[in-house]
Order: sequence, then C-alpha cells, then structure tokens
Amino acid sequence: MVALSCAFVVGLMNVIWTIIFRDKWSALFSNDHMLTSLVSSVMPIMGLCELGNCPQTTGCGILRGTARPAVGARINLGSFYFVGTPVAVGLAFFFGVGFTGLWIGLLSAQFACAVSVLYSVVVRTDWEGEALRAHRLTNTTSLEMVIN
Repeated sequence: MVALSCAFVVGLMNVIWTIIFRDKWSALFSNDHMLTSLVSSVMPIMGLCELGNCPQTTGCGILRGTARPAVGARINLGSFYFVGTPVAVGLAFFFGVGFTGLWIGLLSAQFACAVSVLYSVVVRTDWEGEALRAHRLTNTTSLEMVIN
C-alpha cells in the first residue's frame, strides 16, 4: 500500500505540474500558436492520464513481483485495445472531438487499467500467502520477521 500511495502522490504532482506549466511546455517546442494552443488544451487531460498511470505502473510491478505478469498483461491489453482505442477513435473521428478525443480515449484506458490493476493488487492478492511463499523461496530463518 505504501508504494501505491507514493505512486498516487507522484501522479497528483504530475497533474499539478501539467496544469501549471501547460502554456509554457508547448512553447518550448514550437512557436506555432495553433499548435501550442492545441497542446495547452490537452495538458490537463495528460496530467489526469498520469494520475492513473503512476499507480497502474506500480501495480503492474507488484503483479510481476508476485509472479502474475500475465494478469497485468491481460489488463493492459483489455484496457488499451478494448476500452481506450474505441473511445479515442469514436470521439476523435465519429463525434468530431478531434485531438482532445484521442486524449480522452487514453484517459479512459488509463482509468480502466488503473482500477483493474488496483483491484487485482489490493483486493485479490493474498499477502500472507505471498509472505509465506517469499519465506519458502528465500529460506529465511524467522517466519515472524516475514509476516509481521
């Protein structure tokens, strides 16, 4: 839970950063007013994507560390290809939202992925079982140290 909490704080800092510097960031790379305006308009959405991405990435690391990388891979596949892509394409091209619609699609994928990964890590993980498994794998002498 500590790692996930830290990841959420980092994601929150990213949201704040993208909101505060949205106009300055785009101006670093281009002088084209239309382009900088477009980038500035989606920076808050990008920040929200990072708010979901930071805990999601940490959760996928936990899934890999608990020998369940396939769970994380299936969640990523489902979230990005079956949630994010249809939302992005639908909003951008069929509903005329354009570039912002692509980012909203990515945001929907990040949200679906983060919720699914956090559910898998927080709710579905048997932490006592994982501690016992780690004890067996490392041959530590004190089981009390591993569980508590």
